[in-house]
Amino acid sequence: MLFCKTFTFTVLAALSLAARAGPFAPAAGQPGTDAIAAADVRFTLWATSAEITRGPSNIASANPIDVTYGTPEDAIGPADATPDEPYPAISLGDGGNAILTFAAPFADLPGPDFVVFENSFNARFLELAHVEVSSDGIHYFRFPSTSLTVASENIGNGGSVDPTDVRNLAGKYTAGFGTPFDLAEMRRYSPELDVQRITHVRVIDVVGTNVIALGSFDAAGAIIIDPYPTNFFSGGFDLDAVGAFSQTTTTFPAWLAAHGYVGIAALPDADPDQNGMPNLIEYLTGGAQIAVSRVPGITKLRFPRLAYRSGADLALESSADLVVWEPLAESTNAGPLISNNPAAIVVETGDFLKKTEVTLTSRQTLRFFRLSAKLSGTP
Repeated sequence: MLFCKTFTFTVLAALSLAARAGPFAPAAGQPGTDAIAAADVRFTLWATSAEITRGPSNIASANPIDVTYGTPEDAIGPADATPDEPYPAISLGDGGNAILTFAAPFADLPGPDFVVFENSFNARFLELAHVEVSSDGIHYFRFPSTSLTVASENIGNGGSVDPTDVRNLAGKYTAGFGTPFDLAEMRRYSPELDVQRITHVRVIDVVGTNVIALGSFDAAGAIIIDPYPTNFFSGGFDLDAVGAFSQTTTTFPAWLAAHGYVGIAALPDADPDQNGMPNLIEYLTGGAQIAVSRVPGITKLRFPRLAYRSGADLALESSADLVVWEPLAESTNAGPLISNNPAAIVVETGDFLKKTEVTLTSRQTLRFFRLSAKLSGTP
């Protein structure tokens, strides 16, 4: 929300800054912050289009009127709002949302992967938003958020939010500094999401009231408090930009480079991150393991395969003694996984992220299974 700066509010916020602290990262510029500056050299991608659904300036009004400030173009390209010039942004209003599309998808790497920028002019005047990601523009998955701000009363338009009480909500930081999000966290919460190929980010304004019927809630079901109502034509979350660090890689050399692996660490069978999975298999599967389920006479094996990653062959193999391994099914250079054993039935679904299921009809009770990989064209 813009145009509500007052001397009184600024002084009160400054006086209360050290009153208490929550467990999460503090404001930009303070020790331990995870705020990321708009000028960070890691940015390689910025959203190239924005679809905006506005919300009202006051959702509780008998005659709610949608906010009008800004245009979709204000949310694309590099972040350019600053505390002194917070104006290049678009207001979403209560419960409004923005869907940001990227011309090239981006991927999960160690550390934060993308950043959402708001236009706050003050370290405590924080208008918050949920953040969701998608790898197809249809199915969206929300980052699990936490809000510890006391919800016993609404804080009003001039109220303040301590950033150390907020996690995984956009809008934690002043203009020029964004809130980071790490796609690795979504592996546990949303296994259906392809974290190696994110195409869309959705930002949804938090309605920061403690009125249950109107409010917003964090992942634990706690009500989220932020300045409310912001009954202005520029009310609600003000989106400046969304930027990402690493474009999705489709070749093994590019994947190695994105991870910074060189020398011995870049060998196909190396495991520099010590996660128990060789580089080449991690490249082809995104790092997921084989899931095994059994009923009498039938064994089902499930694992993902990234169909857009070429240059290597992937095989599912079986053994009775961990010495001799026989192939059950193979994928050549990103092609479909094809059974080469009459006891193995292969079904793959999905376009880019292949959900692979191999059903084995066998009376054998003790078998071991593994994935193996080699660079295409090598013996």
